[in-house]
Amino acid sequence: MQNKQSKRFAGYVRVSGQDQRKEGYSLDAQKNKIIEYCNFNKFELINIYEDAGISGSTIKKRPSFKKLLEDAKNKKFDGILVFKFDRAFRNLKDAVITLDEFRKINIDFISITENIDTTTAMGNAMFGIIGVFAQLERDLTSERMDSSFWQKFNEGKSIGKCPTGYKWNKKNKVMEIDTKKAEMVKEIFKSTIQGISYRVICSKFNLKPQSYYNIIRNPVYAGFITFEGLTKVGVHEAIVSISDFKLLNKDFVIPNETP
Repeated sequence: MQNKQSKRFAGYVRVSGQDQRKEGYSLDAQKNKIIEYCNFNKFELINIYEDAGISGSTIKKRPSFKKLLEDAKNKKFDGILVFKFDRAFRNLKDAVITLDEFRKINIDFISITENIDTTTAMGNAMFGIIGVFAQLERDLTSERMDSSFWQKFNEGKSIGKCPTGYKWNKKNKVMEIDTKKAEMVKEIFKSTIQGISYRVICSKFNLKPQSYYNIIRNPVYAGFITFEGLTKVGVHEAIVSISDFKLLNKDFVIPNETP
């Protein structure tokens, strides 16, 4: 960490209507406390970011806080200062992950009310502890996602982005055919089988060559799904026949079960 006296800080203030009525945390009151703290500690106050009338439930819904994080990554200041911890974070997960990001890019964090100050030795040690919990949270998230993906695969559901020619059925979370785009996919397969140049096909449908090859090589169009090198029959409806797909992908191994 840098010398405390050389710090350039950015302030962050937030208030929702409910907060202000119940606890009196007005934007001006928070700003004044931040300004006073900077003056007392001889910090240079670069900017104060504010989210007015916005709930603290999630970082994603706070435009000024998102801008603050972006500017932190671009090293426009050395530390972030808040009047109260819950002005920045309303749940432990957001706090742990975000503070760990600050630690990695050497951005300090101070909360005046709780006396949290990572410019001190004790505060710096807290950063280290936060890093451990942040990694644990990332590992647990990865495990949950991996388990969820395997469950979807075993159920025959596609994993990842919905490919051209399909759309998601929001009720059962299964792919269903997007009629207009599916016709394009059929035409691409048909034209390729007839020996028409990929350049002509790409020009006709305004496709990049990589997008063209992604379509003709994707077994999802023949009714299959893939995950971690495994292939099985999907629960979605095929757009092209297995035989047509095999004509263009002779090395494709059809699983034991067929639609």
